Amino acid sequence: MKYLPVAAAALLASAALAVSSWLGVWPLTAVVGMICLMVALGWPQLMGVTARRSLSAVILCAGVVAAVGAAIVERVESLFFWSSVALAFGVMVVFIIQVLRGTGRPHRLESTLGACAGVLVTTTAAGWVAGLRYPAGMAGAGDGGLGLLRVRGLLPYENGSVLGVTGPGGELSVVALASFALLAGALVACLPVRDAVVLPLTVLSAFAAALGTALFWGELTLLFAGVLGLAAGALLACFRRFLVLQGPPAGRLSAMAVGAAPIAAMGAFVYFTERLLFA
Repeated sequence: MKYLPVAAAALLASAALAVSSWLGVWPLTAVVGMICLMVALGWPQLMGVTARRSLSAVILCAGVVAAVGAAIVERVESLFFWSSVALAFGVMVVFIIQVLRGTGRPHRLESTLGACAGVLVTTTAAGWVAGLRYPAGMAGAGDGGLGLLRVRGLLPYENGSVLGVTGPGGELSVVALASFALLAGALVACLPVRDAVVLPLTVLSAFAAALGTALFWGELTLLFAGVLGLAAGALLACFRRFLVLQGPPAGRLSAMAVGAAPIAAMGAFVYFTERLLFA
């Protein structure tokens, strides 16, 4: 029960990303904003820093600016541009806040480092929006609506490729696939079993969920799905190990931030893996 808020935040964030990815870019952007809000509210408390309200505002604003920027840009090269801008300005504002607090304040270094880490987490969450838009959403190919859920089963189709990323219709299911992998991995990571057993199972379950989703949809290839599944499982396994070593977070907001943080951070990996492996 002491880890329930952590598990609930991770599972709800993953499920919301999967559902909103079928509804379009702006619903997904709204969900990413809510994930950033969960991280922003609990991150300063988790880090044990002072000036929590102002730092939470900076962490939230940086994530929202990055997500909205990824949703409105019109060039592929600019999909992650606003994440870089938001990260730079967010870190700068964190330092300004520390200067304005005056000299002699306690835990100034911890506050600065902790807040900068929170800004990094929320700005990388924009990768979920960028991953949905790249490349189909950039050329007026729609908002990523219900047509993404195209079940093709295990039968082969034309123009398939082992190294490619798209199916015959050129449609992408990257966000939903990664979300399902995170869901499966998070469910296994919640098992009250020793780490020697549950950590490998977390990675394997996320990997299997990604491959199964790719086979079911037929939109993404096994290489791409496998890379995303392994990354999702490894990320969740690391956070599970961190929690076990550090103990449960003190406070519900902190626990929610811990649960939402790996889901947000996965966004950058989704987008850049798509850019690297897209054929």
